[in-house]
Amino acid sequence: MPLTHQVFTLASADGTSLKGRLWKPKTDPLATIIFVHGIGEHSGRYDLWARQFCRQGIMVYALDYRGHGLSAGKRGHINHLSEYLDDISALVKRCRRNHGDIPSFIYGHSMGGNLVLSFLLKRHQNFSGAIITSPWIGLVNAPTGLLLKVGKLVNHIFPGLTMSTGIKSSSLSSIKKNQIESDIDTLMHGKITLRTFFEVDKSADGIMKNIQKIEIPVLLCHGDADNVTRFDFSQKLATLNQEHINFRIYQGALHELHNEPIAEELQNDISSWIFKRIGHQS
Repeated sequence: MPLTHQVFTLASADGTSLKGRLWKPKTDPLATIIFVHGIGEHSGRYDLWARQFCRQGIMVYALDYRGHGLSAGKRGHINHLSEYLDDISALVKRCRRNHGDIPSFIYGHSMGGNLVLSFLLKRHQNFSGAIITSPWIGLVNAPTGLLLKVGKLVNHIFPGLTMSTGIKSSSLSSIKKNQIESDIDTLMHGKITLRTFFEVDKSADGIMKNIQKIEIPVLLCHGDADNVTRFDFSQKLATLNQEHINFRIYQGALHELHNEPIAEELQNDISSWIFKRIGHQS
């Protein structure tokens, strides 16, 4: 199915300039996905992924939130989580202004999964559903003990201190081609500041404590071989809100499910789940 692809500019609440993307089917879209990427990456990495949804009649909006991709801001830095939530809000408002007459789904991957869940808890839940993949609720290699205590102290003095995320392309995907593409992508960065880490970590704690307050359908997907974000934390989230969370396990899959051998299965699972929500026969 032919489609149109646009790159656009929008402003967050504090005036920060953000770049967004739209992938739109040529035919009238059945639904919209509002997509939020992970730490250190950008929306352009999802071009092929978005095009697959377009082929099924699903439009995709995405943005590079501040400090990422083509958007303004210090790489990997925020002062408060609300800045990321404001960036997401700007994208949601644009989507609703232009296409508010069709069902919308919000979709977050990795740190984006954390941000989407926090957005649902702190802002609003007027979506037809949410898709969450490999969310940062817990980290496999999270700092502990003395390192964590020192980090909290330094965060109050030098919140903008930049660190490496330590995430290697081999932890994202098991497919060599995808690893190479990540390594040579000049818009990718492996940076996170102390303040960002602690803001997102605090958000993760709040999500775990308040997940039962989410009252819209959620498709939560995680690979059981993920060595970036903790699979067992996603399992726990699902058990805490079984009424609204549909948990899917992908055996042997690493962190970026959409870049793993099970990608086609995942895409079909997401599309079928969306079509069920909107009463469309695929």
